[in-house]
Amino acid sequence: MGIAESLGAETPFASVAASELFSLDLSKTEEALTQAFHRSIGVRIKAEAEIIEGEVVEISIDRPVSGGSSAPSGVAAAGKIGRLTLKTTDMETVDELGGKMIEALGKEKLQSGDGCGLREGDQAWPLNWEVAGCRDYDAVCPQTKSVKCPEGELQKCEEVVHCVNLT
Repeated sequence: MGIAESLGAETPFASVAASELFSLDLSKTEEALTQAFHRSIGVRIKAEAEIIEGEVVEISIDRPVSGGSSAPSGVAAAGKIGRLTLKTTDMETVDELGGKMIEALGKEKLQSGDGCGLREGDQAWPLNWEVAGCRDYDAVCPQTKSVKCPEGELQKCEEVVHCVNLT
């Protein structure tokens, strides 16, 4: 186990006891060895993802007028369209949003003044800082991190590494 810890968390390691492998039946031994090898083989998948990070200036959601409310919530959310305005010190953009991205922003409860990150595939996350709102109040809770407006480009290319084993 000491060897497994020294290799690191991302390196697959399977410890096998001799009692697991010893059998008079050859097929059981082969199966145990095959499973141990599958647990020990790891694959690293590197991918580049386009992300957008900035301060939320405005979120506007347009709900279409529908005749009845008999549609399921997923169908109703798919009909929503909206706009998200993000800014950094260098630039400001207005992006069109689809139903899934509107749902993702709603789950994170992002508001104007929050830091926000967006990734392809309808993923949104808060950047854990409030930019505009912290100057308006005398007292702020200890968990609030006050950071100035982000600098540079809104759109960045980030390398994401996924470690997968064959279990």
